[in-house]
Amino acid sequence: MKLQVDALQARILAILKDWYPITVEELRDELALPSGALERSLKGLMVKGVIALEPLSDKTYIRLLVPEVVFEVDKKTTGKGKKYPPPRTQ
Repeated sequence: MKLQVDALQARILAILKDWYPITVEELRDELALPSGALERSLKGLMVKGVIALEPLSDKTYIRLLVPEVVFEVDKKTTGKGKKYPPPRTQ
């Protein structure tokens, strides 16, 4: 399966291929990310059908559904955020 992902999703997939089982908390610590950023990336991977979250009594594990996934980083989504035009001078 070939998949277009952003840079963060590519990092997540690389970690999941090497480190299983892993919890959401362990992945957050490994990537040193705020909760919101990680949750958005995980949700995107879930929508694409690549991962599933498995909540247990005290932890939530991330399961890689397609271990033979080949991913390509989408160049449009990489970078340091949105680029805005310079302010106008009058």
